[in-house]
Amino acid sequence: MMTAAEIRLKQNPILTSLLLGMGQGTLVAERLFPRLPQALSSVTLAQLGDERFRRYNLRRAPGSATKRVQIKYEGKTYEVNQYSVEVPIPRELLREADESRRLHVGNYLDISRVAMTTANDILGLDYEIEVSALAVDPASYAAGNVQALAGATKWSASTGTPVTDIRAAREVIRKKIGKRPNALALSADAAFALAGNAEVKGYLPSTQLGVASLQQLQTILEIDNIFVGDAVWKDEADVVSDCWGNNAVLAYVPKIGGSGADISLAEPGFGFTNVMEGHPYSETPYFDNGTKSWVYGATYERRANVAYNSAGFLFQNPK
Repeated sequence: MMTAAEIRLKQNPILTSLLLGMGQGTLVAERLFPRLPQALSSVTLAQLGDERFRRYNLRRAPGSATKRVQIKYEGKTYEVNQYSVEVPIPRELLREADESRRLHVGNYLDISRVAMTTANDILGLDYEIEVSALAVDPASYAAGNVQALAGATKWSASTGTPVTDIRAAREVIRKKIGKRPNALALSADAAFALAGNAEVKGYLPSTQLGVASLQQLQTILEIDNIFVGDAVWKDEADVVSDCWGNNAVLAYVPKIGGSGADISLAEPGFGFTNVMEGHPYSETPYFDNGTKSWVYGATYERRANVAYNSAGFLFQNPK
């Protein structure tokens, strides 16, 4: 049985500090650009034309020819890019971890798991930044599918009308793709402005204290999925920025199963992410003699793409 003093002596301050790393906010990239798994580095998909929107003379007299529709499609090639990262763990830390395990120290840390979690978190953040940059770029949207808010029209203003704005944007999307949008991605700033907006509060019970919840916003706005991207990133100058900036993205997002089998080829999704099957994955650790460290790596081959630019609507500067 170890005494308290012996336990304190065996606690490695470096190992303990590994628990004090900063957490990361919610990552939502995959909820807006769902995965489309593929087995090859590049695939060609058929993007259909607007034949489903057209009305044809389908009435047929007995014995006459059946109306034949000519379907146009564009074969688009989608490629994936490879992203990899390595996290070195000095062998001294592993040695101390093994000693902690042997002595049954209560705060024993699995250093290998710390390394792999770090590697995968870095890859996940890089993916979040890639998708957000694409989703908040006005060039990713069809003409008429971007609204820049300013002054009295901002959702953070007492005169802002986000419910009216979002309902109007729903109709813009519906009239272009034939489906109502089912997802609203909010930056942290946009969520703050929307939840506390005066127009939104007008739909809440008079007895309610505080701002609207996401569940209440889903009911008020008639949108199935509303989610907030809280993730932040830091540049080389240590400047911290929100991944999603000050934006809100309304979109139609098709449901895609893990194998990709649940998606209809005629779904007008705003965007998706081509991903190599089984990615991201952990590399086999190896020992680097130069740094006397075990190196843990992870790789993610993927690429985010806008499919139908008319299936999304961008609100800029809501706060």
